Amino acid sequence: MNFIRFSLFICIGIFCASLLQSCGEEDFVPKPKAYFRIILPEHDYQTYSDSDCPFSFEHPTYTKVMKDAGLRDKPSENPCWMNIRYPDFNAQIHLSYKEVGGKSEDLPKLINDAYKLNSKHVRKADYIENEEIKNENGVVGLWYKVGGDAASSTQLYLTDSLHHFIWASLYFSSTPNEDSIAPVVKFIRKDLDKLVESFKWK
Repeated sequence: MNFIRFSLFICIGIFCASLLQSCGEEDFVPKPKAYFRIILPEHDYQTYSDSDCPFSFEHPTYTKVMKDAGLRDKPSENPCWMNIRYPDFNAQIHLSYKEVGGKSEDLPKLINDAYKLNSKHVRKADYIENEEIKNENGVVGLWYKVGGDAASSTQLYLTDSLHHFIWASLYFSSTPNEDSIAPVVKFIRKDLDKLVESFKWK
């Protein structure tokens, strides 16, 4: 008799456990993928101008412009190379300035080199949009807007077609993920709009 009761108890236990597991599976709803909330500041700008560099532009007040300092006691070979750093977003816009020489092929070569550099950084791109640049200060160029998990989602060059050339690239100090950084990329592209609009050659 005790064996029958014990067997019945085991059967009821297994049934209840199965029922609870089944109910749990029916009620389970997977959570959607989410990212940390990013608080974006108000766009506010100030002018950057350096006596060593033949250009000026407006950049956000919440960024830091850091010039290439060179190595130890050796001065930088490119004193007008700099990074516009976004400390809160772990991002930076890298600016590389080149003086265009007297040879007619110098500017086409610089543009071609920029195009090759862009191609290396967009291997994981879903798409690339090219947009011509021209502001009221005689600055022209081309803007590359890249979609997908590319190393750099935004790149552009600016020139006066005669003497000056500058290349700008946006980078994040983390593994690229288009979904997670999309709000910040959109925000920084507005800052780049302002940089391009205000850019002047001296």
